[in-house]
Amino acid sequence: MRKSNKYISLCIPLIHLSLMGGSLFTASAQSGWTKAADEAFFKLSYLNFQSEDYYNLSGEQMTTSQFSQQAIGLYGEYGVTDRLTVLVDWPMLKRQGFETTENVYGTGDLKLGVKYALVKKIPISLSIVPELPIAKANKYAQNENPALGNINLPTGDGEFNVFTTLAISSSLHPLPAYINLYGTFNYRTKYQDISLSNQLMEGVEVGYNPFATLWVKAGVKLQQTLGDGSSAVSFIRGEGTEFSSLFAGAFYKFTEAWGIDLTYFGYLDGPVKSANVYQGPVLSVGLVYDVKQLLRGD
Repeated sequence: MRKSNKYISLCIPLIHLSLMGGSLFTASAQSGWTKAADEAFFKLSYLNFQSEDYYNLSGEQMTTSQFSQQAIGLYGEYGVTDRLTVLVDWPMLKRQGFETTENVYGTGDLKLGVKYALVKKIPISLSIVPELPIAKANKYAQNENPALGNINLPTGDGEFNVFTTLAISSSLHPLPAYINLYGTFNYRTKYQDISLSNQLMEGVEVGYNPFATLWVKAGVKLQQTLGDGSSAVSFIRGEGTEFSSLFAGAFYKFTEAWGIDLTYFGYLDGPVKSANVYQGPVLSVGLVYDVKQLLRGD
């Protein structure tokens, strides 16, 4: 028997695809390293999420009809110079819906920006990545119970915003390992006439290279809202969303240029308490192309 969807009027939507400091598709935007000139990295990923556990703006847990989301996304980096890297992060296709609604489909908003190496020897980088609202800001799914009305499940948040990230990385030599630390400020604008709250994100990632073709990784990310969060817009806009999270995964190179990436993402009870977010595991798999001197074809 299906669970009641009495909370469906909250228009509780996407997992927002920004759970790992920019996107679940993001590979290394939160590292201090930049690409060398003409080097390139691309990752095509698929992710799957489903949950019925929702935490409202006050942090209270509710049970709703199950919400699910699947997405295919592209992440890429290209080294313009040894210090300047161009970044792209785009959920090309999203599918989402509740168990009591039809599923809706569409593209996501496009992140396009740059990362600059402030200090090469340490290294420290600064990235500025605007998110362009190219996706549908309103997209309605039909409810199986007509009395409850249609549910707004847009594939974009309908506002222009800018992610600014300061990151520092270090090798843990003599161990074949690394560590990344980063902090991100997300400057948000308006959805229609409603001003959205800015956000802070902080994270740490460690990686270990047990043998030549395999890297394992793990990390923690926190997200806080600067302000109380507006109840005038739904969770689908990412407004008032707060959480503590963890991820773990592995990257395996099966040729010099090609590899596969597996990542698990989940939530923690603290130190930042969950608010305006569904909690559940996210699994992603990605096909990676990492090449030197892309334009010269070497």
